[in-house]
Amino acid sequence: MQPTTVVQTINQKPIFDPTYLNMEYVFDKIANSINPIISAITDVNTWQTIGIISVLISILALFVIIFSLVRMYEIQVFDREEIEHEINHALAKDKEMERLLNPKWKYILTLIESPNESDWRIAVMESDSLLEESFKERGLIGSTMSDLLEEAKLNGYPGIQGAWDAHLIRNKIAHEGLDYPFTQIEARRVVKLYQNVFEGLGVI
Repeated sequence: MQPTTVVQTINQKPIFDPTYLNMEYVFDKIANSINPIISAITDVNTWQTIGIISVLISILALFVIIFSLVRMYEIQVFDREEIEHEINHALAKDKEMERLLNPKWKYILTLIESPNESDWRIAVMESDSLLEESFKERGLIGSTMSDLLEEAKLNGYPGIQGAWDAHLIRNKIAHEGLDYPFTQIEARRVVKLYQNVFEGLGVI
């Protein structure tokens, strides 16, 4: 008979022996752990509490939705009123400017937007004429437009150099007629030079 070694003894002994596992005890522990949860779920008071909380949350959510909708409506009304106010203010300002606008200058602006080249030339001629009238109304002395421009320069009126440039182009239009090429872009530029002087004089 061979002697039994320690290793053989360990190998022969099972690691897990179900004989010593009390299944009833295990299930009892599991049941004891689950019972409070089941009791809480099946308890009428629990569902009443959940129902009350749900109702409160629903009421709060409904209040937030209603409040948000009311605020959105108020903001829209305010924005609409603000926009209408700005539009009405702008329209009133335009009407006031239209009322105060120099009739001759208004006529010049109409000419400059015309599709006809002849109207652009007339716009420049009329601008030069209006500037001459404006200088004389302010007491400047001169028999020609050149004299008036020199006088205006000595008196420190703004934009006179631009008026000189515009007047030279006016002379080319007057003396060369249709032989002098003239575009609407150039016409607007020249009228703008006159406009700068008119604004400085308070004509427009």
